[in-house]
Amino acid sequence: MYLLRNLCITAFFGTVSLFIVQPAKASLITFDDLASGQTSFGFDGDGDKIDDVIFTTTNPLGFNISGPGLNQVFVNEPGLEGTSLLDPDLKVDFLKGAKDFLSFGFALDSFEGSNTFAAFNLFDSNGNSLASTQELGVLGTSDFPEGKIQLNFSGVAAYGTLNFSSNFGRYIIDNFEGNFGSTEVVTSVPESATILGSGIALVFGALFHKRKRK
Repeated sequence: MYLLRNLCITAFFGTVSLFIVQPAKASLITFDDLASGQTSFGFDGDGDKIDDVIFTTTNPLGFNISGPGLNQVFVNEPGLEGTSLLDPDLKVDFLKGAKDFLSFGFALDSFEGSNTFAAFNLFDSNGNSLASTQELGVLGTSDFPEGKIQLNFSGVAAYGTLNFSSNFGRYIIDNFEGNFGSTEVVTSVPESATILGSGIALVFGALFHKRKRK
């Protein structure tokens, strides 16, 4: 009886473990292949030729690929550069959803000061706010104020808006990281019939073993 109980417990937890999905693998957007003059930039993280993330600007001149300067900590040019004279300055759509966290580095063509910042607002598919944050740009090794946005949230994000405060009207972001829907890497989940069959087989195997010993 003791052996049967142990085997049944083992079968149960073995079956349940089949449902466990591995943590998502974050994806990184470096904007290295961005062409100057584009008003949108798409990212296909899973190679299915369908964009998972799209960045757009209302600036008719589009994005640039020459950032504010060298020696930056959070930006490795080329990045995604645009004007900070619009509202919002930049929009990002997650066509297959984003989860858990998002982060990116930024630099501003500006003087350092309390009004030099990057703001990030995140929304679900119904337009409800999920999270928001604002980070001051500070002078470091670069000649331009810079910093890093890190935003943790619950739910599934559909889109986000980014606003930058810059005296000379330019910003650059780089190394945009997060879990962007289909770019996540998960284990395959067995069909329910297969799982059920495995559990039943283990239990009957235990019963047969007990009967044979008797």
